[in-house]
Amino acid sequence: MNENTCVLAAEQLVYRYPKRLEPALNGVSLQLVRGQAVGLLGPNGSGKSTLINLLNGLRAPQSGHITHGAERKAVVAWVPQEYAFYPDLSCRENLRFFAGMLDLTTNEATRRVDAALSACLLHEFAEQRARHCSGGVRRRLNLGIALLQQPDVLLLDEPTVGVDPQSRSFLLDRVRDLMRAGTAVLYATHYMEEVSAVCSQILLLDHGRVLASGALDTLLRGEGDVPFANLEALFTHYTQRGLRD
Repeated sequence: MNENTCVLAAEQLVYRYPKRLEPALNGVSLQLVRGQAVGLLGPNGSGKSTLINLLNGLRAPQSGHITHGAERKAVVAWVPQEYAFYPDLSCRENLRFFAGMLDLTTNEATRRVDAALSACLLHEFAEQRARHCSGGVRRRLNLGIALLQQPDVLLLDEPTVGVDPQSRSFLLDRVRDLMRAGTAVLYATHYMEEVSAVCSQILLLDHGRVLASGALDTLLRGEGDVPFANLEALFTHYTQRGLRD
């Protein structure tokens, strides 16, 4: 496994929902590389969720194409913004259930469940019903379920919404650990400081089009002699509107 290897690429993706005049995505391209995180930014309704749904296979592009790396078809895992587990099951039961949906031997499924419990510090809450867990534990369970797949590509959609600062720090640390292990990450969020903390690349969308893409440090230098003070300033410059319009 080589770092800097593209494991999932999208080229000129177009997607239009029925009865909508304007496409939700219009010519969006992206490369996800082992060991790197791309920050996916954009106002509400910019096309971020549609792009994630195309990358995880829930929808098919109407134009353009998605390709996997030359090594093999990438394993793509998605951590949605919504809680994606059964609230009346315990954390361990949820992990066992989702591991059972994979093509694994019993021993391998057990090993992956234990690994997810350890990676997300869930052992203390393993027998607790998910509905009774805190927001931070629920977010960690969301991530743990995705990790059962041992993904090459991890799609994160607002993974820290509703958590305390300690849980946010923990989740960001786990993302860095995954990147060091060679996982390619797409990190969609409204929190500019999180993108700055974990992402070296950004893709900024609005109205389904790419407004800016590339290395974060290069984009922050701006054009001419006036750099952007921070990522929020860059965001506002390109979108001409506030973060949560």
